[in-house]
Amino acid sequence: MEARPVWSARQTNFAMWQQGGTVGKSRFFGTILGTAALIAGAGVLNAAPASAAVTGTCYTDRPCIWLYYNSAYEGSYITIGGGSISNLDGYTFPYAGAGKGLPVKNNAASAKMRADDSFYPSSMTVFYYSGYGGPCDRFMSSELGIKEGPKLVRTYNENASVKQVLGTYQANHPSNCFNW
Repeated sequence: MEARPVWSARQTNFAMWQQGGTVGKSRFFGTILGTAALIAGAGVLNAAPASAAVTGTCYTDRPCIWLYYNSAYEGSYITIGGGSISNLDGYTFPYAGAGKGLPVKNNAASAKMRADDSFYPSSMTVFYYSGYGGPCDRFMSSELGIKEGPKLVRTYNENASVKQVLGTYQANHPSNCFNW
């Protein structure tokens, strides 16, 4: 008895497609489209970079900042962790207290920042303008340290963006920041 080669379903479908069989073509292209859909789906699930900001959660491996509606950490607040937000437009204060449901942009009066769990310093900076421009309040710390700003100095009720910087205190921030 002659040995027959063992072909995978893909090879069989391709062979049938080459021979002009319609079943082979549909199976071949179905396999290709199915594989492409799986790859595309995996890409969408992993599309967010590691530095993308997350609101509502403060993980220990990422720095985070709490922006409060009132001075002295009173009223509603928002938690921003693990990244930067170039424009706070569209974000609202979600928690109970004065300011709940109001826009965060140009309404934060105080802030707290918690560094990530690494030895290296990290910072979160609140900026006056969208796109990380203008006067700013910079919070810097390391190893889960907390910095508090009971009343923002340069961005009190005038805050439009938040920027995270890992590994250095001074990099990528203008000199007109108030340092907490």
